[in-house]
Amino acid sequence: MTEDSKARIGLNEALFREVNERIEDLNRGLAAVSDGMMHIVCECGDGECVEQLSVSVSVYERVRSDPTHFFVKAGHERPPAEVVIAEGDGYTVVRKQSPAAERVARDTDPRS
Repeated sequence: MTEDSKARIGLNEALFREVNERIEDLNRGLAAVSDGMMHIVCECGDGECVEQLSVSVSVYERVRSDPTHFFVKAGHERPPAEVVIAEGDGYTVVRKQSPAAERVARDTDPRS
């Protein structure tokens, strides 16, 4: 996998992270009155993926604290651009590990 391919995967994941950040307020409100879970989209590198994931607000915030971490549906990981660092119920958390993908993740972080 080339560095350009890894960077493109990173851009796709950053786009889905941005979508999840934009709907975070709505998710938080719904989590408070429902099952306590946020319902987000898979942040994998596949631009056509529309899988939904459920994560607790605390897990979401913990993952968002590092711009190189992303939520993906189990099985949607893209080594060698990323490595699995945690697993949950139906999702995994991946960390960017190539320099190109890590740079894209940091440069596009909506919380920085």
